[in-house]
Amino acid sequence: MDEQDGADAASTLSSYPEGARWLLGTQVGNFIASDGWVENRDNEHDRTIATTLTEDISGEDRTSIAIESMPYDLPDGHELFIQTGDSSSPPLTKNENGEIEDGIFAYVDGGVSEGDTSISIDDGNGNPVTVTASKGDRVLSDFQSLWMTHAREQTKAAMQTFMTGFVNNGGELDGIALDTELKIEATKGIKHDPRWDDASKGVDGVSFKQKLSPYTIDEVMSGNSDARGKWSREIQHRAQVEALNEAVLSPIQEDFPDAKASDWNDNKVTESEAQNALNTDGKATYQPHIFGTHGNYGLYASMRNMTIKAPTNISDDLPHGLAGTPMETLAWQVKFMRTMVRENNGAVQPWLPFFNCCGGGFYFGTVTENYHREHWIQMALHTDPKVPVLYFNPTSASTDEKDLDANDWVGEINNAVERETWSSVTSTDISYVTDLIATAVDLPDKRLWRISVGRADAYDDRPITVNVSNGDTFTIPGGEVGAWYESGLNETPTFSYTHPPLDNLLPSDDFVDFTSDVWSGGGSVSGGKSDPDGGSNAYRMKGGWISDSIPLESEKEYTFSVWHRRAGYDSKFIIHPANDLSSQLGAFNSNPGPWGDANWRRGRTIFEVPPDVDSVVIEVVAPTYNFSNHYMYHPMINEGQLEGPYEHPDESAQTSQSLSLQAGGNLVSAAVQPSDPDLEAVFGNATSALAQVETEDGQVFDPDDGTDEIGTWEATEAYTIYAETPTSFAVEGTALDSASVSLDKGWNWLPYLDSTSIAIDQALQPIENDLVMVKDETGRVYHPGQGTTQIDSLTPGAAYKIYVESPVTLNYPLQ
Repeated sequence: MDEQDGADAASTLSSYPEGARWLLGTQVGNFIASDGWVENRDNEHDRTIATTLTEDISGEDRTSIAIESMPYDLPDGHELFIQTGDSSSPPLTKNENGEIEDGIFAYVDGGVSEGDTSISIDDGNGNPVTVTASKGDRVLSDFQSLWMTHAREQTKAAMQTFMTGFVNNGGELDGIALDTELKIEATKGIKHDPRWDDASKGVDGVSFKQKLSPYTIDEVMSGNSDARGKWSREIQHRAQVEALNEAVLSPIQEDFPDAKASDWNDNKVTESEAQNALNTDGKATYQPHIFGTHGNYGLYASMRNMTIKAPTNISDDLPHGLAGTPMETLAWQVKFMRTMVRENNGAVQPWLPFFNCCGGGFYFGTVTENYHREHWIQMALHTDPKVPVLYFNPTSASTDEKDLDANDWVGEINNAVERETWSSVTSTDISYVTDLIATAVDLPDKRLWRISVGRADAYDDRPITVNVSNGDTFTIPGGEVGAWYESGLNETPTFSYTHPPLDNLLPSDDFVDFTSDVWSGGGSVSGGKSDPDGGSNAYRMKGGWISDSIPLESEKEYTFSVWHRRAGYDSKFIIHPANDLSSQLGAFNSNPGPWGDANWRRGRTIFEVPPDVDSVVIEVVAPTYNFSNHYMYHPMINEGQLEGPYEHPDESAQTSQSLSLQAGGNLVSAAVQPSDPDLEAVFGNATSALAQVETEDGQVFDPDDGTDEIGTWEATEAYTIYAETPTSFAVEGTALDSASVSLDKGWNWLPYLDSTSIAIDQALQPIENDLVMVKDETGRVYHPGQGTTQIDSLTPGAAYKIYVESPVTLNYPLQ
């Protein structure tokens, strides 16, 4: 960096408003230490002190040097640096020509062992090394230093030069955002460096060795997870932040004392609070460097790592209903973000990457596009409105679709807030097992809420109704996972919702009755036990039990769930391929709580059916000890990654809807999803009376010539059926409790999916601002703009042609 770079930055930022004048010093901090992401991008300037010379050498060509006892082994070819002159000066000082001063490079020839008092050396090509040095001069080994003495001075000098050009050209600055992918490994070089146990070279008045206590650097190097965690939080990141403050932020604050800085390497969240916020179930381990603050502002860098995604291992399950799901990822992020807000007095700045950034490296948990959008909204509402949101896209031009999505999401947030600033309301901790997140910000005239919910299938197209404790309700449209709600200032309502029902894919109610013949095995089982619903329909089981086969589709994801409680040892629930009981698709333990914990819990596991498997079995393993009691209630298998509201297999909403056809064209629909959606199965005996069936898209079913471009009946579609003679048929299957129909600008076919007739003006009131006209199959018209009302009501079984001025969505039920 030079003065011209500073001048160019001043010119660029001159058009930015106050608060948004930030330098994006992406790589500046990477000169401080080794790059932890990109290979071979190491810091060359700071090394560890290995030993000292025990002889004076004057211009001699040497193949060995005498040293104090070597504290560790080094291999052949390891690079050394003999630092001459003042030992207090930074290692590897360069002159104005970029040449190394005050030192000599050499390479270990043949290796050196711990305890050796001499090192064989060459110049890297087998030649002697010319050495001029004095007794007591330091010999540096090629391990990254923890102290970064020279790197911080060099970076600071470069920043000062840059800022001279910036200030001299009228630059104004609010802050700098860094992306320092730094990493300092715990090494034997640091362990034996005399600075490791020197309080004057540590932090907080103690040496780094004391700071790491009760762990040792040997435990870090051996892979002890707790020791490595403390090294990351208390040693590595702390050293980097101290260096970045001195080298980068201080030169800026000489001219702009109120300027802020952010970097994701440190989060200013205390160790105890971080553990409380992150390790709530004793199983998940969080890496605190994924969020960070450097200087005064926290920089949210998204989710980086989570040690366990889903309870597919019976010894390490996550005891809640969110593991491995997009909602879990969102809850995880919001939980830690709120911790940052509390610990940093609200001074938190977000860095938001695009979906699947860096090959998915920012989301090791499961994420979908709609939950990624929700993540953007939730993060923005939790962060300081006075600082810019940073968007990370290292791969694409500004016209990239990912960038356009980001612009849309930021625009949605700005439109909802309608203010340049706000105050955060909800910084309290959230339950990690929640399936609803409510976040509020206060505006001058109202309190604005964002409600995010969990869907078993993230793209379920059924709307969700959210109930508010003040009596209000509002809808989250199908396929979406969040919505806005406004309340009065100082109002703090509570929110709840019920997930749309999911089909229980167990073949029959016999699978719910653990005493039935579909369960076989050894042990005992008895019914009539108290259940969590207040009845007496639970079962007590001992021993091992296997269910009959349960047919499922290959290459699909399912969730098995069951109410269970135990007193004594755990029981286990395992999903096997029906043709291979030695393989395990998913499993969990009952009640992973303390001994004697006999509370009812809903356990679950996600599993995917392999390509060569079309059925599974459930295995229950309940110990037979006299003092062990294991109770089961209401098992269920459903599609998706969250267990659905329980339904008995035989209690699904089975119904039928009869449709009568006149000779000629009939525009029809049915509010039933057929059990067998094949068109010939749906039409049954009426097929012989049909000439042709058409969809809005022009697809055709013609039973006479065998044409079938439609394939299956979809409940949310309308059809024109041409009948040669009057006939009728019944659509048999599951009644639609709710549905969403998207209408494009212009003409559309509208299926009517309510079970009773509704006055047309009442039914279409939600889209009245976009509605132009409606026609039925006979040509009657409803044109409210012209006062024409030939259609009084919308009728079950019928469908309509509807013209709208702009794209809209109509949500059923309509009343």
